[in-house]
Amino acid sequence: MIRGLYAAASGLQVASEEQEVTAYNLAKMSAPGYRQRGVVFETFDRVLGRVAEPTGDILGARAAGAFNDFRPGPLQLTDNPFDLALSETDQFFTVRGPNGPLYTRNGQFRITAEGRVVSPGGYPLLGEEGPVEVPPETRRVDVGVDGTVSADGQPVGRIRPARFADLRQLTAAGPTLYTAPPGVRPQETDGRVLQGYLERSNVEPADAMVRMIFGARFYDAAQRSLRTISESIQLDTRPQT
Repeated sequence: MIRGLYAAASGLQVASEEQEVTAYNLAKMSAPGYRQRGVVFETFDRVLGRVAEPTGDILGARAAGAFNDFRPGPLQLTDNPFDLALSETDQFFTVRGPNGPLYTRNGQFRITAEGRVVSPGGYPLLGEEGPVEVPPETRRVDVGVDGTVSADGQPVGRIRPARFADLRQLTAAGPTLYTAPPGVRPQETDGRVLQGYLERSNVEPADAMVRMIFGARFYDAAQRSLRTISESIQLDTRPQT
């Protein structure tokens, strides 16, 4: 009977974590370049089986880890000269974060009064020779498909996308920002930079809503199981007359 309690309680935890991740994906679905997240679950028997033969005496599940779904999102034409997108799915823009470089697919950049191109969070966009900057009095900024940035027809820098051989190495540092582990350096590559486009998030609203409904039903089923087992235990422990 106690085994059933553990199984039902762990089911509540699993359903709750899945709902939280799905709700977060829905909340960020309008963020350009956002990659939806997911959670991987495993049974207790699988955990025990790593060090001993699973006995089946302990039932239930737990979260084994989280992952980022790096499938590409659709491109949206904006005609904003500071909106940029990358054509290759394994490439990222590099920005200067407070503790080192950060990588993003969110190309919704803006220009400061000093002429520095920055991300929505204010982090400078990095090019081949440091932050990308244009003279403050610049009237027209063009970005070529090879990443060359021109201010009123004069080249002022070049954007070189960062590429990672294994995207699973990246860790989320914000809704659309990622960090690489120590010792892992990206490859500088010649990608195609698209000016006047934004890559939308890869969250499918209909799929996410189905996940929310499924998660709610799973949570309700686990909750009812837990209540039924608890009531049964109370009946079993009542003094006999």
